[in-house]
Amino acid sequence: MARPDTFKYLYFCSMYSLHNHTSYCDGKNTVSEMIQAAIDAGLTHFGLSGHAPVPFTNKWSIPSDEKVAAYFDEIAAFKTIETDTKIFGGLEADYIPGMSQQFSYWRNHFPCDFLIGSVHLVENNGRLWFIDGPAEGYDQGLNDIFGGDIRAAVKAFYRQSCEMIEKEQPDVLGHCDKVLMHNRGRFISFDDPFHLNLLKETLLLAAEKNIIVEINTRGIYRQLHTDYYPGKYIFSFLKENNIHVMISADAHMTDQISGEFVQLKKDMIAAGICETWLPEQISKDAIPLSDEQLLR
Repeated sequence: MARPDTFKYLYFCSMYSLHNHTSYCDGKNTVSEMIQAAIDAGLTHFGLSGHAPVPFTNKWSIPSDEKVAAYFDEIAAFKTIETDTKIFGGLEADYIPGMSQQFSYWRNHFPCDFLIGSVHLVENNGRLWFIDGPAEGYDQGLNDIFGGDIRAAVKAFYRQSCEMIEKEQPDVLGHCDKVLMHNRGRFISFDDPFHLNLLKETLLLAAEKNIIVEINTRGIYRQLHTDYYPGKYIFSFLKENNIHVMISADAHMTDQISGEFVQLKKDMIAAGICETWLPEQISKDAIPLSDEQLLR
């Protein structure tokens, strides 16, 4: 992949990207391939965030602690290479009450540069509603686990997210309204006050705990959703409450590491969001977005 030679391409597509997956979990490319793509694109900061192991067999997380160690060893080898791209190794850790490993375990046992905390599986009376994956699983889980009560299901998702924020305090809150992905306006509207109040409560708690909220583009470029996670409908609230945000592609392939970043940055600036943030152990300074940069 040739290095881009125009500022416009570099600015829009190569600032940073921390939420990315490899073949150690459900990504399609190796650590080496993902990092080389980031270097070729001229990213300033690039992170890998494999799905941390969970205590049941699945096809999407790193399967064992031994594989987690191998994953971090492979990333470490690239940190010694002289390049303009700073490389970081992290994890996307699931929070499942009573089941998942404490986030401190990953921080204490592995050289984890950052942790993204996410809820993919919503617990209810010992049963798990998988909000990701195929839409039919979403619908079946909603019916089987919550009796078709979308409000109870949405409330459980946000309550679990808040519990994760309180107890585990990840560096980044992952795709915080992903409960809407397979909803597609069928069961509840994004702007239903019931939903909005729960989301706002979650975002304010993240801000209180100094946790960055990612704005994740994967639903759009994969045509799984019609908006970002969280969507444009909440951008003004993020701005008004000075909530720190980070752009995120949630890439699972080399050609996705900056997916939809051009449009996302335009939408953020239109909403008055003019800066983004990385975890403070990576960078303590805000990364500005400005109209002048868009015009260069």
